[in-house]
Amino acid sequence: MKKVFLNFTVLMMTILFLAACGQVEDTSSNESTSDSTNDSNNSGETFELNYNVLAPPTHPYTTNVSEPWAEFVHNETDGRVTVHLFPSAALGTPDTGYDDVSGGVFDVGLLYASSDRNDILFPLSIGDLPFAIPNPDVAVNVMNKFYDQFMKDTFEDAVWLGASSTDTAQLYSTDPIETVEDIRNRKISNSLYSRNQLIQLWDAVPVSIANSELYESVERGLVDDIMYNTLGAIGFNLNEVAHYMTKLDLGVSSNGLFINSNAFNQLPEDLQELFIEKLGPKHQELMAELYMTEMENAITEFENRVKDKGGRVIIPDGTELDQFREPAKKMWEDWVDEANKRGYPGDEMMEFFKQALEEEGLELSF
Repeated sequence: MKKVFLNFTVLMMTILFLAACGQVEDTSSNESTSDSTNDSNNSGETFELNYNVLAPPTHPYTTNVSEPWAEFVHNETDGRVTVHLFPSAALGTPDTGYDDVSGGVFDVGLLYASSDRNDILFPLSIGDLPFAIPNPDVAVNVMNKFYDQFMKDTFEDAVWLGASSTDTAQLYSTDPIETVEDIRNRKISNSLYSRNQLIQLWDAVPVSIANSELYESVERGLVDDIMYNTLGAIGFNLNEVAHYMTKLDLGVSSNGLFINSNAFNQLPEDLQELFIEKLGPKHQELMAELYMTEMENAITEFENRVKDKGGRVIIPDGTELDQFREPAKKMWEDWVDEANKRGYPGDEMMEFFKQALEEEGLELSF
């Protein structure tokens, strides 16, 4: 009897020991699972993003912004994200930008509200009003504030990575333009539809031409003049066909960097956070650095390139410049009316926009 009891006791102790070992193993397994979850961001999985670059391969935007940014993304993610560049708008033109990035035609790209056919970007076109934003630094500060105030919950199929802009636009012409009278009845190419009204108010004729065809449009006589930013004009060698530049400082072409939502959501949380907090801002920084530092250099370069052809840079005096500016006041008022008509708080948006400009130390045009 004692032997049976002893055997039973040993058996129970063995069962308890094995159960305890099982609990330890289970705990170890749970810890291993937890560690695996925590380390999923470093699982070695890689991601590839297609970036639709609107400029040609040799353009300063490509060489000084998109290429360095792609390298920066690769380095900051330790090679986990590779950005493939497609220059010359190979994957889509500015007028279909939002539909293309939201539909996955490309993963990353700059979108221009005033060139895009999709009305979802309309509020951001406030940044393109003539004689409003004078440079990229102001554009970054003002338009990011505007986005946070009015657009933060707007986009579902694309993710906003930050505002940026070109430098300010000038008028490049085949004949010297010194006054508003000189511009009447001339055909003017313009990449932002919002400026077409200004051209009409000058009694000139707006013509829509793709950026890639600007040079040929002048060369073939389809247009007389071109509205374009200073650095871009040099990049497209417009000096070869338009020997005059009238320095009007019409305003920047504001834009926003977007990434396709599906592509973004496939990234681990640490990479998503990196894109929002570091990679997007880096793109803004590269854009601002390029266009801020090179704007005056581009004007000087233009002047050097055309002087042997009798060309020159024309700077209207204060009175003449006011004549160019005055019609734009109606465009600011019309923008508010259009925003209200579309169901946006147009008056509130304009008041916020003006206040943001004043906070940048600017004197309002209107």
